[in-house]
Amino acid sequence: MKRVCAIVVTYNRKQLLLQCLNAILEQSRQVNAMLIVDNASTDNTFEFLQEHGILPQPLQEENSYQVTSVGNIKIYYLRLSSNSGGAGGFHAGLKGALDLKQFDYYWMMDDDGYPSKTCLEQQLAYIDEHHYVMPVSVDITDFTKLSWPVRKKSGPKTIDYAELKESWGKTMDSIFPFNGSLLSQKIVEEVGFPKKELFLWGDEYEHYWRCRKAGYDPITIMDAEFYHPANKMSYEPIIGGLYKVPYTDVDWRFICLVRNSTYIYWNYTGKHRIALKFLVYSYLFLIQKPLSLKKYRLYLNSVNDGIKGRFDRHFLYMK
Repeated sequence: MKRVCAIVVTYNRKQLLLQCLNAILEQSRQVNAMLIVDNASTDNTFEFLQEHGILPQPLQEENSYQVTSVGNIKIYYLRLSSNSGGAGGFHAGLKGALDLKQFDYYWMMDDDGYPSKTCLEQQLAYIDEHHYVMPVSVDITDFTKLSWPVRKKSGPKTIDYAELKESWGKTMDSIFPFNGSLLSQKIVEEVGFPKKELFLWGDEYEHYWRCRKAGYDPITIMDAEFYHPANKMSYEPIIGGLYKVPYTDVDWRFICLVRNSTYIYWNYTGKHRIALKFLVYSYLFLIQKPLSLKKYRLYLNSVNDGIKGRFDRHFLYMK
């Protein structure tokens, strides 16, 4: 019997977290355990889960976990001492689940989405061959749409779920972010955990490329669905709208965005991408937003951080 631990990372989204956890509990193929990683939430997440029966009394202390059970499913609750971002949360959760030495597979997700009832069952059918299997991220408000545009097997990107399935067939040879990622114990032991230093954005892709470099072929199952909010990343149109540049006014988020993508380009997907991004961001800050020299310097410093593998600048800008 394949033993599965669901790992859910949360921060101040207790209502959405409850929806996610209930969807896990209602799977057609039951998990054996859930590990909830609380990134030092300030909204009384723990008490809220107690009130709604996810963390019923009595609770026991096991190492750094609060432990209980719901039916046959064991529940581990791990509260981190500070917010370590999504990357740190997934690192702590996956490492913690592996250290428990009780599970064969790890099912990872954020708190703001939830899996369809048969999601895990469909993923498990492929996990022994591929060791890393994902569902499709479907728009939580419109199940005919994807959470963000995805490239078809041949041709441009599409937001239409049926169109993507028609293009790829049963499986797609790439992945979505950590929205229902199912990893085997074998791949985790060989490749390791998400890189916690990335903090926010890109940790899933960095881990994906490490898996690829190790000889694995992660795939997405086109009929397995994970319902997730549509992409909230903002883009700045440049050159009359011919190109859109990922952008955020929040400095620490912008640092993570630029630094982490640069790190991935430099180490995995091609250094030429850094030069292309340099051209478009230079156009944005020097021509389209000529008074944004401070932001441009922040961009250049973040690129340098990504190349050199420095991951602490964002802390200087967090309040």
